[in-house]
Amino acid sequence: MSNFWRELIKLNPEQEVWWDSSTLLWPNFKNDFLKEVPEKDRSWFKTEIESMMYDAPVDQWLFSGCTTNPPLSWAVIKTYKAECIEITRDKARSYKGKSKYGLFLEVYYEVVRRTAEKLMPLFEASDGKIGHISAQVDMHYMRNESVMQEMAETLADISPNVMIKVPGSTEGIEVFKHLASKGIATNATCVFTVAQILAVAKAITEGRELHLRDSITPRLGWRAVCTHMAGRLEDSKAFRGLIDKDNLDISALELRMASEAVVKKCAAIIKERAYPIKMLVCSARLHRGINGSWSYPHIEMFAGGDMIYTVPPQVFGQCMLFYKDQEVLPRWNNAVSEEILEKLLSVSYFKKSYQNDGLTIEEFNEIPSLLENEAEFVRATREMIEFVGSFI
Repeated sequence: MSNFWRELIKLNPEQEVWWDSSTLLWPNFKNDFLKEVPEKDRSWFKTEIESMMYDAPVDQWLFSGCTTNPPLSWAVIKTYKAECIEITRDKARSYKGKSKYGLFLEVYYEVVRRTAEKLMPLFEASDGKIGHISAQVDMHYMRNESVMQEMAETLADISPNVMIKVPGSTEGIEVFKHLASKGIATNATCVFTVAQILAVAKAITEGRELHLRDSITPRLGWRAVCTHMAGRLEDSKAFRGLIDKDNLDISALELRMASEAVVKKCAAIIKERAYPIKMLVCSARLHRGINGSWSYPHIEMFAGGDMIYTVPPQVFGQCMLFYKDQEVLPRWNNAVSEEILEKLLSVSYFKKSYQNDGLTIEEFNEIPSLLENEAEFVRATREMIEFVGSFI
């Protein structure tokens, strides 16, 4: 047996794995995961899992960062209510206001603070290069540049290893430039298209140049990443729905290669133009082969790349099990075949997503995948607000 994630990192030391949930749940995940492992393998898996994050020595950690989003956060609250209730009650006791949203922010900032604290040993050991927690601005304000800036700066003040997650909306692009000019680390989220990724990278580059020009001592821990939401691009009704509606000859596996094409194209452009940003991939989707086997194509296709995976607990554990007896092969330099790319480009939605200038910045707020995720994220945030507000 082998540890899939450790073997993946061996292919390229610059490839990173991040935890896509609160690090506060790591102990719960370990216990839950080991219950699913066959008894004969449990001892080996326990040793591997124990070495990947705290309380293992920091030089053994597999994870180099952490991300989350409203739906994941709400899922955490529903699954681990006892821990979340404890935090909420503690903040509610000292909260003097009457606003549900105000208490929600107090709880949210406290969770960010505790998570950042857990990752601080890694941040300090790496001199600020890794060990960040991505904290997301409220998607209610995706179209409000000033509110996103204000919330981002509040989050950044919590801890030096807090990285601000901002949507790749029309108004979000200027927020990236502003935050980079302040030396604040950022993670572009709800990004699906080449045009979005390049706009984010350009804004980050311009902001970073301003910070280095104007700051005697650049802020510690600055870095920028751009999250491509793989499965969320391909599962959009504007993409998958059209394929199904028109009965196009694009298989389920070929559809997943849409993200492969976008990410690898953008990574090449980022390298060529020396943009100070790194591609990150999330929303990996489970695939069942014709022989009945399960796999994660979105993880396999980027193996060996200078990029980041952010992986939720379930996906992380399943990959440990699915690939325990398989060799991990490098695929980063493998391009999507011209035949498959031609099929994908026959879908107008993907064609716009793949072209460098397929969309203007002013059109970003009209991207169907972005609007679908906005609705999901806002709905989850509202449910969390109501849950927290019930303690007032």
